[in-house]
Amino acid sequence: MSEESIKRVLGVADYDAYWIGKSLLVRLTARGLLPCFNYTAQLEQRPERVSPPNWNMVFYTPDVCMTALRPFEVSVVMSNVGGASSLRVFDATGENEVKIRHESDREQTTNLQSALEKDQFVVHARVPKGASGHHGCIVVPADMVVSAIYYRAYGPASKADCDAFVAKNCDVSITAGGEIPWPMLTDEQ
Repeated sequence: MSEESIKRVLGVADYDAYWIGKSLLVRLTARGLLPCFNYTAQLEQRPERVSPPNWNMVFYTPDVCMTALRPFEVSVVMSNVGGASSLRVFDATGENEVKIRHESDREQTTNLQSALEKDQFVVHARVPKGASGHHGCIVVPADMVVSAIYYRAYGPASKADCDAFVAKNCDVSITAGGEIPWPMLTDEQ
């Protein structure tokens, strides 16, 4: 019998943070799409003793991939006694500052038509973030969940602004591999 090893790697997701009612508690949520059914995603508190705490977006990846896309959403609740206006999440793209918003600020966009009416789009680029800039960029509606092989590079903004950002800042060629073990992306393809 062989023992399967599980690797712990930094992943990538879209993040939001909201105050919980009128309390001093904040809910941090990470959403994304895993390429393998048996991968798991988790927000883990970093060891620095700061308030509010910093977090890592971690993927647990076994040796074998059960190929099937799987959406994920993970949340943590923390105390924010100091009243900080943002949180820090570290992932495969580096450090992300997540602004803490009030529930009343939450947008209710749920489909492409709504995104077109509000003209709210986002540019996502492929992981890993290259030293020369973004690559493999796509423009999608602001509320769309994309695969965890992408990170948010720009937005939300209008479709025209997003297209201009892609033309100026993105290499549209797609490269294989990266920090995250994506079994579907290999040099043989």
